[in-house]
Amino acid sequence: MRPPEDIEKLIDNLNDTTSAEMDERVIGDVLSALEESEETSARSQPNIRRTIMKNSITKLAVAATVIVVAILGLSEFIGTENKSGVVWAEVARKVETSQGLIVHCTETISFMPNDNDYSIKYFSPTHSRTDTYKAGKITDSYYTDLEAKTYTGVHHTRKHYLSVTISPSNEGFLEKQEDWMNPRYLVQKILSCQHAELGQKTIDGVLCEGLETTDPAVFGPLPGPVDRLDMHLRLWVNAETQYPVLFEWKVNAEADGQVVASEAVMDQFQWDVELDPSFFEPNIPPDYVSMKDL
Repeated sequence: MRPPEDIEKLIDNLNDTTSAEMDERVIGDVLSALEESEETSARSQPNIRRTIMKNSITKLAVAATVIVVAILGLSEFIGTENKSGVVWAEVARKVETSQGLIVHCTETISFMPNDNDYSIKYFSPTHSRTDTYKAGKITDSYYTDLEAKTYTGVHHTRKHYLSVTISPSNEGFLEKQEDWMNPRYLVQKILSCQHAELGQKTIDGVLCEGLETTDPAVFGPLPGPVDRLDMHLRLWVNAETQYPVLFEWKVNAEADGQVVASEAVMDQFQWDVELDPSFFEPNIPPDYVSMKDL
């Protein structure tokens, strides 16, 4: 069977040929390509090409059909080229190798009071930090050190803090603590699960390409039985830079009669930012009390 690129080349040649030059050789090449893609059935049937080529009206009809297919863009069924230029494997690579990221996040959970307006998240390959804000003031700061395997929460409104040792899990989305909102992890999970392309969309004047998954497998093993789980995760990527620019999340779950709804948006991405390592060191004022002592 001919490679898809050979068939596409034949169609391109046909598009560039005037009607006077659309002869038996060009049409014959197209028919040969199509015949070769079905070698098995061709062995047990008469020579389709020879039969068709004997009829000049049929030749013209085949030529017209090929032209219409090319004009309508249906040639995408022959090849799998992404016309937008986005290569999702490249997106994953760029996200994984980014040395520093700053992103804005808003999140609501139905059973929890919305104490904060938004959060700013900072990521390096080995650390993360999240600062939550209310009325423009920092209310909480959370620090993760993947090398030291520590997680520290500093609660400024109550002047409390808590530092614990973590054991990062590779099994479940819900078990990864701060990592589940890490774009590195999100991109990997969306691409590894069943997903669909959303086409193109302009976001803040930038042409983007999107993916969506509704596959619960993105969560991995759940901590307990769930009666219902509906979810939509959408990822939008700058078609030129191939970096994520928007992440949207909606989840509705029901277990033991309790319904939980959650929505989150991550935007205002800043990629490859230089972040001083000291920025990820927990800042605990001397008058703050450890929650272990309460």
